[in-house]
Amino acid sequence: MRRRILRAVVVAVVCAVVLFSVPLAVATLRLYRQDETRELQQLADRVAVTVPADIHHPRDPMELPHVESDTRVGVYDDGARLVTGAGPARGDRPVRDALAGRASSDRQGDRLVAAVPAGTGERVRAVVRASSPADGPLHRAALTWAGMLALAVVAVGVGAVVGIRSSRRLAGPMEDLAATAVRLETGDLAARAAPSGLPEADKVATALNRAAERIGELLRRERAFSADASHQLRTALTGVRLELESALAAGAHAPGATADPHEAMRAALESLTRMESTLDDLLDLAREMPEQAPLDVEVLLADAELRWHGELADVGRPLRFTVEEQLPSAVGSARAGRQILDVLLGNALAHGSGTVTVTARDTAGALAVDVEDEGPGLPEGEDVFARRRGGANGEVSGHGIGLALARSLAEAEGGRLMVSRRVPHPRFTWLVARQQRADGADRPTP
Repeated sequence: MRRRILRAVVVAVVCAVVLFSVPLAVATLRLYRQDETRELQQLADRVAVTVPADIHHPRDPMELPHVESDTRVGVYDDGARLVTGAGPARGDRPVRDALAGRASSDRQGDRLVAAVPAGTGERVRAVVRASSPADGPLHRAALTWAGMLALAVVAVGVGAVVGIRSSRRLAGPMEDLAATAVRLETGDLAARAAPSGLPEADKVATALNRAAERIGELLRRERAFSADASHQLRTALTGVRLELESALAAGAHAPGATADPHEAMRAALESLTRMESTLDDLLDLAREMPEQAPLDVEVLLADAELRWHGELADVGRPLRFTVEEQLPSAVGSARAGRQILDVLLGNALAHGSGTVTVTARDTAGALAVDVEDEGPGLPEGEDVFARRRGGANGEVSGHGIGLALARSLAEAEGGRLMVSRRVPHPRFTWLVARQQRADGADRPTP
C-alpha cells in the first residue's frame, strides 16, 4: 500500500510538472525570440536616424555602431543594394518589405533579421538591416530550461517526500488494524486498535474494538457456561440421587413391604425436567445478549414458589413470599431471573436454616427482591460471590460458582446482586433494572 501511495503521488507530481513546464518552455523560447527581434529592431532604428539623405555621396563618412561579433548591421539603398555594413549584397525579403514603408522581421536561414526604413513620408531613401544568429534565443532558453528542470527535480523530490510521509500516515493505521485483526484471529481477545488521528481509520478501529468486545463477552459467557452448568446440574443431580436412594432405602427397610418406586420416579422426572429447563436457560443466556423486555416479577416469584416449596417443605423449612403493591416496572430476561432466584433459594436451602422469606419491594423507585433465611449469617470479610479455586491444579471448584453465576446474570441484565445483611439472618438483595419511560428520562438502571 505504501508503494502504491508513493507511486501515485510521484506520478501526479510528474504529470503536473510536465503539463506546466512544457507550455512554459515553449512560451519561454518564443519570448526570447521576440526579445531578440525587438533588440534588432531597436538597433536598426538607432542606425536609421543617422543615415544621411544621400547615402551614396554623404558629406561625412557613415559610421555604424559597435555591435557584438555575431551581430551584423547593413544599410541598403532604395534599390535594395548593400551600401555599407555587413549583409547580403542584394536585400532579402525583410529589406524589400522595409522599402515598402513598413518595418519587417523574419528568420532567414540560421539568422534572425529585422529591417526598418529610413526616410520621411512616403519616400524611403534607405533601409537598415540588423541580424543575429537564430540559435541565440535557443541558448538562452536552454539555460532557462535547465533551471526549470532543476526546479522540476526538486518538485518531484518534494512530492516523493510528501508521498512517503503520506503513505506512512495512511498505511500505518491500516497496518495497525491488520495487526490487531491478526491478534484477534490468534485468540488474543484483549487486542485493541489505538486511535490514529485518521478519521476513516478510527471509525474502522472503533468498529473493530466493539466487535472484539462483543466477541470477548460472548466467548467469556460460553466458557463460563460449562462451569455454571456443571454446578447447577450437579446440584439437581444430587437431589435426584437423594430422592431415589431415599425411596430405595425406605423400601428396603420396610418390614414385609415392597417399595413403590413410582413416587420416587415421578419426583426424579420432575427434577430432570427442571434440570433440562435450567440447561436450556443457561445455554440461551450464554449465547444471547441481555434482553430489555418487560419483566413480570410477580409471575417470576409465583413460578419460583411452585418449584421450591416442595423441596423446602421436605426438610421442614417454610417458604414465604411477600409482594408489595404498586411495584416499579422492570426489564430483563425471565430466564436470567429464574436462574438468579434458583441460585439464591438453593443457597438458602443448602447453607441456611429456618424460614426462607422472599420479598419484592420498592426501594427509592427501584425494584428490589430480597431472599433471606434464619441462618447464623455469613463470615465477615469473605467474598461469597467469588469463584473459589480448589485442588492441586487451582481449578474452579463448585463452591461459590452459583452465587457468582447469579451476580453475573444480574449485572448482564443491568441489575445488581449484593449481600444486604450478613448477620444474623443473611439476606441477599437483587436490584432489578428499571423500565425506561417513553420520553427517555429513565434508563434501565438498578
